Amino acid sequence: MLNLDTLLLVQVCVTLLTTALLVASACYAGSPPELRWWAAGNLVVSAGLAMANLDGLPFIFSAIIGYGVIAFGMGLVLRGLRVHGSATLSWRVVAIVTVLALLIPAYFTLVVPSLRGRLCFSGFYFALLNWLCAVTLARQGGWRGIAICVSGFAVLGLALFMRGAHMLRHADPADVPASLVMGASMLAIPLAQVCIVFGMILMVMWRYAERLRHLSTLDALTGALNRGGLENEGKRVALRAQRGRRSLAVIMIDVDFFKRINDTYGHPVGDEVLRHLARMLKLELRPYDLLARFGGEEFVLALDGLDRQAAIKVAERLRARIELELVEIDALSVRYTASVGVVTSDEHGYDLIRLISAGDAAMYEAKRAGRNRVIAG
Repeated sequence: MLNLDTLLLVQVCVTLLTTALLVASACYAGSPPELRWWAAGNLVVSAGLAMANLDGLPFIFSAIIGYGVIAFGMGLVLRGLRVHGSATLSWRVVAIVTVLALLIPAYFTLVVPSLRGRLCFSGFYFALLNWLCAVTLARQGGWRGIAICVSGFAVLGLALFMRGAHMLRHADPADVPASLVMGASMLAIPLAQVCIVFGMILMVMWRYAERLRHLSTLDALTGALNRGGLENEGKRVALRAQRGRRSLAVIMIDVDFFKRINDTYGHPVGDEVLRHLARMLKLELRPYDLLARFGGEEFVLALDGLDRQAAIKVAERLRARIELELVEIDALSVRYTASVGVVTSDEHGYDLIRLISAGDAAMYEAKRAGRNRVIAG
């Protein structure tokens, strides 16, 4: 038979340690908002558990208020899970969750006194809230970062449900603590708490790692891929086109007289010209095409499935649109043109470096030929 006093001590210690871990993780300036909601929710849940179990407090705290405080903390945790999925949870829902946790125990305490009813309700109700947390996370997808946390919420909900169901079968709650089911549930609860908190921190780590990876491959000014991102993603695009036996087109685009724009209007205007060009090029991309800033005022387009003639048509359309566009910043209106070089894998193979080199040569040929034109290498 499991020693329930020892398990209760373990549960209290695990609750305090996991709460302290979350609070410590949330106590720095750059912590994500969901981590702060999770820390606040765990603090409130810990306070509610203390109210429900300490003997020195008035009876109303252990019989009624403690349940409401625990439910309010679960509402904060659920709100944090929603924020992690780029959504939110209204305070009205949090209030409803809290009020229900107050009204039902108040009914079984003040109207129809029943310790059995109150304990069964708490088991079922908090099991439902934990399962709701698990479902909220599961619907966000990306199991690599959330599987541990979802499992923890599911197991915790199951343990609480088993406790409530077991109490429902006993007329006298005094007989319940000696059961094996109660011992097993009390063993499962701290293990599930560890999984939940470990999973929450792991989710934040994955999110930050993904953001860092994303930032390391993007150009800060234009939002296009940088050269490192082009090298990584371009290999995938080239390999995919080669396996599918499709042509791969590379279009090199360079802003004409960009130094003159900087010297005449200033670097902020030059930066806006580059951002404008990047936004316009992105509108022309299909989901599986690539756009990268290759350096300075030069951009690269990698287009899967376009042969030489189709790529020339796309390049000519882009060149004409660039010529007609007007960049407005403050009181200035600036027009600019671009020289474009086009190459395809039909002539140069699927090596991306070789394609970019050939496209760069074609683009400089367009500049030597008078700029604002398309040259196919």
